[in-house]
Amino acid sequence: MQEFPPATLPAGQEPMSQALTRRALLGPDKGWSLAPVGAWLMLEGRRMTDPVALLDALVARLEACGARIDRLGFTMITIHPQVLAWGCYWDRKNGSKPFTARHGVQQTDAYIGSPSQFVREKDRPFRRRLVDLDEARDHRLMFELRDEGLTDYLALPMRFSTGPVNFLTASTAHPHGFRDGDVERFEALSNLLAPILEIIHARRTALGLLNAFIGPRIAERILNGQVKRGDGDRIEAAFWYSDLRHFTDLSESLPPDQLLDLLNGYFEHCAAAAATRGGEILQFIGDAILIVFEIRRPEDAQVVCDAALDAAIDAFDSIAVVNHRRRRAGVPAIEFGLGLHIGTVTHANVGAPDRLAFNVVGPAVNKTARIQSLSKETGVPLLLSAEFAAQIRRPLRALGEFDLRGVAGKQPIFTLPAEA
Repeated sequence: MQEFPPATLPAGQEPMSQALTRRALLGPDKGWSLAPVGAWLMLEGRRMTDPVALLDALVARLEACGARIDRLGFTMITIHPQVLAWGCYWDRKNGSKPFTARHGVQQTDAYIGSPSQFVREKDRPFRRRLVDLDEARDHRLMFELRDEGLTDYLALPMRFSTGPVNFLTASTAHPHGFRDGDVERFEALSNLLAPILEIIHARRTALGLLNAFIGPRIAERILNGQVKRGDGDRIEAAFWYSDLRHFTDLSESLPPDQLLDLLNGYFEHCAAAAATRGGEILQFIGDAILIVFEIRRPEDAQVVCDAALDAAIDAFDSIAVVNHRRRRAGVPAIEFGLGLHIGTVTHANVGAPDRLAFNVVGPAVNKTARIQSLSKETGVPLLLSAEFAAQIRRPLRALGEFDLRGVAGKQPIFTLPAEA
């Protein structure tokens, strides 16, 4: 194969492809230079994992280079059951602050007709000098920024390898707005910033999904490296096990949407009551819920058990309000039984070699589930083991001693006083 020597260019001239690449990363040659910012991003900024700290540091370096900015921010589209997007904004008055946008914001006036919608849907830059605004044409954000003293606004696509269009925004209060070449420099900044933010975003997305689907306790363990089968430890905790009543009959008689509405109402109010008091859902087991209130120090046992009992009372109270509305609507009420117990279990990674799950293993969980089952027989929806009751510093009512399947000997069972 014949080889040809490389083409030679006049001194000082670079190949067109290199010039275009360089301009995409650093912007025009004339005016303030983005090169120090790019160097900092590649050497130091890429190590930063806190987006707020990254934005603060980025703004400081842009200002040191001569960029005239008074507001800077970035927004990332995410995968999360509740959150559509997240990001950070800096302004000269308030510094940097994080924000989230929940699903449904796309149907609001805050989004419809906004620069965010334009950039996301068109995948093109948006610029508006904040003078001579037209109420019939301009989004209300432009008026709000103008009223804050800003004179020029820019929103730019920031493309990740995963597909969704994210964006970078910049505003200035300079009387003449952005200068010639500033738009190109901010486009170059979006190219420099994108791979760093994509790494931060990927971790946040993974953590958000892990938190939503398996809970923050297990998510933290997985991200800290407890991923092998058998990884785990022993924990002492108060345990909550609750189960819907008549679920089999309901699943056969209710339309799917009504059944899901009932299930989600039950899950939501139990989860909210437990989370407020420090509980974390470990598992949804069909229509049952296993919640753990970890006891990190032995001297905290009373406080944790009190919190678990308060959470149970809160759940029954909040669902009673929901049931009032459900009865008025002519749909079945949410009825459930709940057992509380205290004990020590192994919280470990178990399963097949290629399909693992964190689970709690030990007789304490089995006993909690059996206490809950007893609530069907006694007709009392909230039952406490003797071990749990011993930690409670308020009056309780003894129901008697009962046989629990799989638990040796008769077990004393307690509940709240009749007037509670």
